[in-house]
Amino acid sequence: MPSSALLDSVATPDPPGNQTLVRLTEHVRALLPTGAVAIVTAERFAGWFEDAKLGEALGSVALDDRHRHALVQSALGLERPLFLARLDGWEAAPALLTALVHSLGPEAARRAWRTCRRASVIACPLRAETGRGLGVLIVGSVDRERRLSSTDVRTAEVVADLVAMALERADLLEVETRRARNELHLKRAAEAMSSSLELDDVYRSVVEHAAATSGATRAVLTRVDARAGELRTVVSLDPPRAEAGPVLSGPAVRQVARSRGPLLQRDVSQMHAPIELGPRLYGVLSVAHPEPGRFDEANLDLLARLAGSSAAAIANAIDFQRERQIARSLTLGFVPEPLPRVPGYETGLLYAPALGEPTGGDLYGVWQLPSGEVAVLVGDVAGKGVETAALSSMVRFFIEARSWDAESPARVLEQTNAMLAARLPSDTFVTAFLAVIAPQSLCWASAGHLPPLHLSAGRTRELEATGLPLGVEEETRYEERRLELADGDLVFAYTDGLVEARRGGEPYGAVRLARLVASLAGTLEAEELARAVHEEIAGWSGGLGDDAVALALRRRP
Repeated sequence: MPSSALLDSVATPDPPGNQTLVRLTEHVRALLPTGAVAIVTAERFAGWFEDAKLGEALGSVALDDRHRHALVQSALGLERPLFLARLDGWEAAPALLTALVHSLGPEAARRAWRTCRRASVIACPLRAETGRGLGVLIVGSVDRERRLSSTDVRTAEVVADLVAMALERADLLEVETRRARNELHLKRAAEAMSSSLELDDVYRSVVEHAAATSGATRAVLTRVDARAGELRTVVSLDPPRAEAGPVLSGPAVRQVARSRGPLLQRDVSQMHAPIELGPRLYGVLSVAHPEPGRFDEANLDLLARLAGSSAAAIANAIDFQRERQIARSLTLGFVPEPLPRVPGYETGLLYAPALGEPTGGDLYGVWQLPSGEVAVLVGDVAGKGVETAALSSMVRFFIEARSWDAESPARVLEQTNAMLAARLPSDTFVTAFLAVIAPQSLCWASAGHLPPLHLSAGRTRELEATGLPLGVEEETRYEERRLELADGDLVFAYTDGLVEARRGGEPYGAVRLARLVASLAGTLEAEELARAVHEEIAGWSGGLGDDAVALALRRRP
């Protein structure tokens, strides 16, 4: 009874891609029963062999960097499959034997050759739809009773086309998965780096995330002193002395500071990226690894994007500490964004700054939490204009950042309040309504904000909860409440710009707003409802004198 072996190996670390090859090998075995199946790409090899010696021979040579498998080279060079009735009768057999000797050594090569020399083999090139070579499918048999013939070539060719299609799609999926994973890492890194306005904390967070994101063992942040024209290391994340490697400073860092472009040094496994925001260069972010050739262009792009995110965090911290125009830098990122999809709910949002003001103090947001639930925020910073908009952006970020660690709305507001109490101007306060939406329920807390409306089964009520506005008192506790939502239930949150709209000195008022929402809710979807409420009140008052937010969520049946 011949022994069987399932071999899989990979030249560079990429477990998901190699698992794809193993699965494809198993499928090929089902479609084309033979004694040996192997799939070889530029970086990976996977195969199944009834004879382990044959598997050892083909596997060793297929992954040899200096003596690439003769079968692979020959098949890729052809526009058709390569059929060998007997391997030792092939004109390139001597080259294959030489590769075996190099990979296994003379004695092991002789033993392997005695097994595989009599094999019948078909090698089919794997090509993408564009004609790009993806690899080679190799099938073979050492059993004299089951020798491959020319009639098997067409079957192997059809199977190779299917394998090529699967490989191409797997590569695309792998690229998209990696992109999504990198986007998530960058998003979380940006949130963490900006969660503090203390400059030293921001610096430390930047190098920690640079090392974690790139897989580096060392990371250094070098600041640029524009006035003195000097480079100065402000924080360094260092490995043990034995793994330190080359120094992350000197000519390479100066080159990046001058060119404003990222730099990859493959031979010493170092990467450098400028930390810049617009025309302002804050410094250079550098990472290193003791293993040569560790980084590639994709790693460099990721570091460059992280450096770009860190620039915003550093700018915010510097401007806040020096009491410079914090509003200008924060407001750049404060623009209305489309709401994310909330499973099981219709969503609608309208944000309208006050007349004559490019931005306002209202804040809002909808984002997904690590648990899979969705957070909803509506709030208001007292005042108008760019300075107030900057504060509202900061508050929104504080709340969203804290929600990643504590998903209780009351706890998030308490932690945000503690951070804001010492940072907000003495004459400024913030109201906020924060809720967490589950598939069939709503959990919320309020920091002195106007209670949202809950419409259910023809009735309208307010979602009240006690709590002072943010920034009033450092030690504040917030009440948390929960509500079960039925199919078709609507929650309508808003800011005071709607109820305080005036006509001839008369405010529109909460009672009139509740009636308006109830009258429109039965015929309009959530997005249309938010827009219609604003248009009705703006028309009634001749234009809103304060910025306004309307956010509607309806549970789908």
